[in-house]
Amino acid sequence: MAALLAGAALAAASAAAQSTVQVPWRPGNAASFQTGAREERGATAAQGSLPVTIYRPDGDGPFPFVVLLHGCGGLKHDAMWTLWVKPWADLFREHGIGTAVVDSFAPRGVDQVCTSGVAAWAVRRADDAYSTRAWLAAQPWADGRPVAVMGMSNGGRTVLAALRTTLSHAEPFVAGIALYPGCQSDVASTFYAPLLVLSGKADTVSPARFCEQMKAAQPGSAPELTLIVYPKGPHTFDMRLPDRTLLGMRLGYDADATADARRQVIAFLVAHGLISGGATR
Repeated sequence: MAALLAGAALAAASAAAQSTVQVPWRPGNAASFQTGAREERGATAAQGSLPVTIYRPDGDGPFPFVVLLHGCGGLKHDAMWTLWVKPWADLFREHGIGTAVVDSFAPRGVDQVCTSGVAAWAVRRADDAYSTRAWLAAQPWADGRPVAVMGMSNGGRTVLAALRTTLSHAEPFVAGIALYPGCQSDVASTFYAPLLVLSGKADTVSPARFCEQMKAAQPGSAPELTLIVYPKGPHTFDMRLPDRTLLGMRLGYDADATADARRQVIAFLVAHGLISGGATR
């Protein structure tokens, strides 16, 4: 009986630590929630809401948060949750950080944007990140000041778009982390907050050379931009899946790059105030 009660308590704690909420979308770069884009099958809507899955650390908070952004294929595949979202959310939770996972595509009826519109969608999705950041600021268990934004692939490009665009939203991010982003749109951009970019030399989807050009173009007065390029890193290097081709994209896994990326991200969050002294909980 004691074991059953302990198991029930653990399940209840896990349920409390993870929940999905509907976050009101706020206009910014885009004037309406659905714009009639081809990926939306022509649908239009002035307003909408975003399903956001919240992972909270143990305790009452308030907690610093990372807003986490998926890639061009969305969150519909289980592998995105089990092999990308969950490992990062678990790592953040160990360090006392909450994670807010934004679903940009399901509420808009979008299947994927891997084959067209990648740059335009990054700019639109920046509004999703800011809408989530604003919602977090109103929650009693979230510390509304130290909120970072992080994304992979098109989500990484969205991080760049969010930190380079003129703010149409009141609350800025304190830092950004972009994993294998398409830096093609940002070779001449500067950013208002510190930025960590993790890329791979073997990435044929989002070639690292554009991120290197972006890094080289930063003026001395700009906030810190740290670029790390892994010699053998392919696209999706931090997802433990076999090498494969999907929608014309060559994807793969690099264990060494993944391990270092996790260290680099935590060190970056320590440096920018989301973790006190890097101590785990």
